[in-house]
Amino acid sequence: MHIFSERINGMYRDVRSAINEKEKAAVLALTKEQVAGGADIMDINLGPTKGDPVENFVWLAQTVAEATDLPISLDSAKPKMLAEAVRRVKEALPNTRLVINSSTAAPENMEQLIPVAAETGSAIIGLTMDQEGVPGNVEKRVECGATFFMAAMEAGIMPEDIYLDPIILPVNVAQKQPMNVLEAIRQLSMLSDPPPHFILGLSNVSQQCLFRNLLNRTYLVMAISAGLDAAIMDAADKDLVEAAVSAEVLMEKHLYSDDYIKAWKMQKGIAG
Repeated sequence: MHIFSERINGMYRDVRSAINEKEKAAVLALTKEQVAGGADIMDINLGPTKGDPVENFVWLAQTVAEATDLPISLDSAKPKMLAEAVRRVKEALPNTRLVINSSTAAPENMEQLIPVAAETGSAIIGLTMDQEGVPGNVEKRVECGATFFMAAMEAGIMPEDIYLDPIILPVNVAQKQPMNVLEAIRQLSMLSDPPPHFILGLSNVSQQCLFRNLLNRTYLVMAISAGLDAAIMDAADKDLVEAAVSAEVLMEKHLYSDDYIKAWKMQKGIAG
């Protein structure tokens, strides 16, 4: 399971303030907390911050890199700006592995971002949507995912560097969508051998719901059983992380031992 830390995001007030004021302490502390919780990749998102977004991305990536040598995922819905930011961050941090989060299957998005991934040796996340928006059914998700996957492969990006995001929507407004997402993962996993990775912005499923933590944990386990192997989530949420590890133990992705959580932490080099 690849844990993409969701916490370095300008949607959070403390992170937004840190980016606006260029105060490193909060970002460094949060990064260390996420790494200690088991994060594998640091997803960074500016949110509604002030100033030049490319410069903000460079500053934020450099600050995160002071606390960890984990890969960094640059997260934005603005493809032109994201392409420039990825190039600039790669220049500033040439030894840091990058992930582009994200492109859609719309031709203009793929044309801007897939070549940048190939050029910089970055992994890339493709949303299973196009210019028509988020699909309401399984079939359109699969079509968009396959379109993106083939375009990335044709550009020379290997399956292990391609993540497909079937886009989970809040269950309180789209109750059919959680199951549609799981079925899309099952079908898209047959695209290639090895298949691409599958990722979700997990907390979207519980947005504005009462039992957010319970919904997140439950859906994560369901999605792992369907083939999900990455999630953008809070690595400091101990119960959430341990639910993911437990699911993978039950699926024989980790060797069982009576204290399998401790074994997982030792494998990842996490103290405690």
